[in-house]
Amino acid sequence: MKPKACFLAMLAVAGAAAAADAWAQDPPPPAGRWQSPASATYTNPALTGAELYLSIDVAPDGSFRGTWGRYFCTAFPGAYGIAIYSCSRTGGNRVSGRFGPGRQGAIDLDTLGRSPFTWAAPSGDELAIDLPRTWQGGGDAVLYRARMTRNGKPRPAASAAAPGEAGPLLSAVALYREFKQDERSALARHQGKTLVLEGRRGSLIALSDGGAAVHVPDGFQSRALVLYFRDFKQVSGIAEGAQFRFRCRVLDFAYQYVQLEDCSIVR
Repeated sequence: MKPKACFLAMLAVAGAAAAADAWAQDPPPPAGRWQSPASATYTNPALTGAELYLSIDVAPDGSFRGTWGRYFCTAFPGAYGIAIYSCSRTGGNRVSGRFGPGRQGAIDLDTLGRSPFTWAAPSGDELAIDLPRTWQGGGDAVLYRARMTRNGKPRPAASAAAPGEAGPLLSAVALYREFKQDERSALARHQGKTLVLEGRRGSLIALSDGGAAVHVPDGFQSRALVLYFRDFKQVSGIAEGAQFRFRCRVLDFAYQYVQLEDCSIVR
């Protein structure tokens, strides 16, 4: 073999070995079918344009094919004047790509273009893809993320811990699951009562009256509880994802979340 050809062959072998080693340390997502939910609800209007609908089949080598779509959203009033956006999947175009090592990949969306992405698999039944927020140019942050499960349904969270953290079930999440299991009984037991609970801070929304609405998540359910504080300053110093204790009066269970009012922080 000529020296140049020998050198190129050595590079190819080294590259293949490096790729194999990367996959060994950071394996690809499980092969099989992954699908986004056919519908979703949001209170953050920015997310109504951010979500991609994906339905893909992933091969053992990380390559995938399937369809992609958008979400069509309509708004209706929710608690404390916060708009609720109800979204359902619309359209269907071809998509292909590959999951690579280092939690990196590339995706080709028919009619939109090609983009790199990062991915994460928090569990054997969850897959998350994130593209650069302005990958289409023009400064608009749209169609840059997809959240999938095996059956296309949001996965019930096993704990109230932040992603990647283990811990006991927090009382705020326990209350939410009680309402989800039997709304009528939970309302009879808790409505109008003041409770001291503990949860993690999700979205924080400043209200026009100087108050604040705070979302408390339960895993993929980003809005399990909505807490109303009369003074925004009470909660402005709590970081997103931080665990905190609060005292609130249970108002209602509507739009698939628990509504609480007259809230204050418990130090």
